[in-house]
Amino acid sequence: MSLPIDLTVDPVDRIPPNIVRNWLPTADEAVKHLFIFNRYPNHKMHYFIPPTLAPMLHEDSIMDFDPNTLLQFGPPINASVSKAYEDAMEASPHPVHSVTLSLDPVFRELVTLPFWIFVYWREIQSAMSYRTKWKTALEWLRSHSESPVTSGRCHDLMTALSFFPWSGNNIPVENIATLFASSSAKCCLVSWHIDHMMKHMSKQYQELHGPEVSGRHIFTNMDTLATIVTFYGTPRTPVKTGNLLWEHLASIENRIIMGEVDSVCGAHYLPGHWVSVVFNFRQGHILFGCSLRRPIPKLECNAFTQWISRLNKKSGRNINTDSILVHHLPTGYQDDSVSCGLFALNAIGHHYLGHQLLPTNQMSLVCARMDITLVLLNGNTVCFFCCTLFHT
Repeated sequence: MSLPIDLTVDPVDRIPPNIVRNWLPTADEAVKHLFIFNRYPNHKMHYFIPPTLAPMLHEDSIMDFDPNTLLQFGPPINASVSKAYEDAMEASPHPVHSVTLSLDPVFRELVTLPFWIFVYWREIQSAMSYRTKWKTALEWLRSHSESPVTSGRCHDLMTALSFFPWSGNNIPVENIATLFASSSAKCCLVSWHIDHMMKHMSKQYQELHGPEVSGRHIFTNMDTLATIVTFYGTPRTPVKTGNLLWEHLASIENRIIMGEVDSVCGAHYLPGHWVSVVFNFRQGHILFGCSLRRPIPKLECNAFTQWISRLNKKSGRNINTDSILVHHLPTGYQDDSVSCGLFALNAIGHHYLGHQLLPTNQMSLVCARMDITLVLLNGNTVCFFCCTLFHT
């Protein structure tokens, strides 16, 4: 007796090669390919799970399957349909090569499709999801492309994106696409943006001042600042042994105690808001910047002062906690609900690199967002400028 289909293999390998080649956007295609590709199903459909699935599973293959059928029947609205069928296929005692789905249980309107249809629907829905994100991003760019202030940046971004892969297998895709969004809830900077830009500013600082000077100033990530708050701001200190975040923080602390570090800076995430922090170990104080003009929260204030006091004491600079002051870090001020990350990064850049403080006007914020995207693209695209020269 034939064995049932092996569902442990790569699911895409169960789709016929001609369907993968002609009816799915391939992972290595550039973003622009998603807008040339025109074989997405029009809409999701409502399928019904019958009481018994066994009669809906068939050993017979569909001969001369017309791929245009893939446009007529969209993926299920309810994901449980695919799961029910795939579970039944896996449990089937015979190999399944086609399945019948119910469009209307009352009138018994049925459609029979190849067994791989559920895998195809997952793949095409993934492509549609990324297409939606990139379409939003490109429409945002197009809306600013005619402005003299942003036209040059738009051209550079469009050039870079024309070679950037759309695939969801590429981690930066969603992080880059969501920098441009028409919905305010979707266009805040996330930790990936912040940490990447902190590394970029650290590199810029080293290029300006050399490794000897730059090595005394640590541009850290958000996890480090959050770890300080966790271990020094809570009444009950969490377990440190085996904690990777603590071990990373401890390595920074050892350098501070040895007198190898003059300052530590970073963007810190409060609930729903980014702020900027600089620890000055030479003068024993903290600089705090908030684009909403708010004071440093009590939890962060206690944790940060306890941290700097402890390290000063261990390094021989016995400074009383009460004498550690929190000063204002110069920053621009936002008048919207989504630009705090831009202002937090800019405050760090102003303090260390002499960047101009970010003004509130919308076009300046647009340019700042584009500049971050260019940095991210440059760091995550293989020689796209070289590709540009090659194609021109």
